[in-house]
Amino acid sequence: MTPRDNDSMPQGNEIPAGAALFENGRQAENAGHLDEARRAYELALELDAGRHDWLYRLGCVLLKLDLPGEAELALRRAVELQPDAAAYLTNLGVCCDRQGRRDEAVLWYKRSTQKGSGSAVAYHNLGAIYAEAGRSQEAIRAFESAIAIEPDAEGYHNLGLVHYGASEYTRALECFERALACDAGFMRGQYYAALCQMKCGMYADACRRFEAAWRLDPRLVRVPFYLGTCLHKLQRYEEARLSLEQALEFTPEDGRLHYQLALTCDALGMPQEARLHYSQARAAREQRGSA
Repeated sequence: MTPRDNDSMPQGNEIPAGAALFENGRQAENAGHLDEARRAYELALELDAGRHDWLYRLGCVLLKLDLPGEAELALRRAVELQPDAAAYLTNLGVCCDRQGRRDEAVLWYKRSTQKGSGSAVAYHNLGAIYAEAGRSQEAIRAFESAIAIEPDAEGYHNLGLVHYGASEYTRALECFERALACDAGFMRGQYYAALCQMKCGMYADACRRFEAAWRLDPRLVRVPFYLGTCLHKLQRYEEARLSLEQALEFTPEDGRLHYQLALTCDALGMPQEARLHYSQARAAREQRGSA
């Protein structure tokens, strides 16, 4: 999980002397010409250094240019001029977050959530920090608050990941299902829903989900392993073997994979192949133990 930028455009009264320069900057930013946008905003601010909305846009562009230190300076000035703007506070938190100052970022995010109806982006970023720190209950509350303001697939997915990490697979599955209700093509939702179904013993449903995730993104190289595991549980051993052998193409030294393939070969009455994979699983385990 990475901090989200709050890229909304707070409204302000235009000052004629700098309006054209600022508008040029907006057009350049929207077109992805970030260096050009930066120059335009800086020229506009030379005409009026007190425009908090121009400072905010400059800070957004500097964040997009991956210059969080410079963005922080612009956004601090914007916050000094407009201390209750949630978007300004959120992106100031992003600046601190990207520079590794997590405690300071949390303070800015919390301050942002207290303004107006609250900031979904700030809650998401708080949730990410809490989740990475292992503070699961605080992460859950933050993600739930974000979803209450702005329900979307990403929000439900992040909430699901926290429950999944706590081995709460039924709750996690509900979250991933809601993510898919928001966006049926949300690949990560399919993948993690399948993992939850596998953990809950819903192997046939998990197979369908893994296949759907694989179609959405062939880069999910763990899918053939999990699919093969589920097919084995369903006693569809020949299909399981084919899937597991496909998984070997991606991770040929994976001890768990060799062990699962050995079990499947045993079930198919292929003792010589089973012994080979048991041996490779043992070698991988010993290699891992000596590392």
